[in-house]
Amino acid sequence: MATTKEATGNKAHDLSYVHGAGMARGLTEQGLVFIDMAEMAKVFLAIQEKPETIIEAQLADNQLREIAQSTENFKNIDDTQKSEITKLFGNLFYQTQLFHPAIEGISLEKVAEGISDFAEQGPVPSEGMIKEYSAVMEVYQTKAEEEQKAQAKIAGEAGYTFLQENAKKEGVQVTESGLQYEIIQAGEGQCPTAENEVTVHYEGTTIDGKIFDSSYQRGEQISFGLGQVIKG
Repeated sequence: MATTKEATGNKAHDLSYVHGAGMARGLTEQGLVFIDMAEMAKVFLAIQEKPETIIEAQLADNQLREIAQSTENFKNIDDTQKSEITKLFGNLFYQTQLFHPAIEGISLEKVAEGISDFAEQGPVPSEGMIKEYSAVMEVYQTKAEEEQKAQAKIAGEAGYTFLQENAKKEGVQVTESGLQYEIIQAGEGQCPTAENEVTVHYEGTTIDGKIFDSSYQRGEQISFGLGQVIKG
C-alpha cells in the first residue's frame, strides 16, 4: 500500500507536488505509457538548469509526429526510441503544461518529485493536499470563465457595431439571415450549387483586419464542397 505524503505548509511546494503527480497520472490514463515518467522529470530539471538546450515546442511536436508515423503510433519502439520520445515529450510539456498560471511560485523540483513518486509507486498526495490543489484550480477556472465572458461581451458589442456600419457601405448586400457580402468582381458562367465542389482562394480576417487564415499566404488554392460551409 502506498504511503501518503502530507502537506509541508509551503503552499507553492505542496501545489507543485500535486501538480506533478496529477500530470503523471493524467498522461498514464491517456495511454502515454511509453513515456518514462521518471526520466521526463529529469528532462524538466535539465532544461531548468540549461534553458538554452530546450527543443522548441513546434519542432518537438513535428519530430514526435514523425516517430508516431514510423512506429504505428508508438506501438513498436525500442529502448533508444523510448528515450528520445520521453525527451521530446519532456521538452514539449515543459513549454505547454508544466507551468500552470494558477500556481504562483511553482517549484519545478517539487513537480519533478511528484512525477517521480508516481512513476516509482512512491508516496501519494494526501487528501488535504489534493483538496487544496482542487480549490486553487476551481478559483482559477471561475476567474478565467468570468474574464472570457467579459471579453466575449466586448467582442459581441464590437461585432454588432461593425455590422451596423458595414451594412451602410455602398455595394454591401445583406441576406435574410444577416450575412453581409460584397461582390468585388463578378464572375461569368454557371453558379455552383451546394452539391458542387469549388476551388478558390480564401482569406479570413477579424473585424480589425487581422488575417487568421489565408490561402494566398500559403500560396495554394483550397477546394471544398459548398455544402460543407456555413449557410448564409
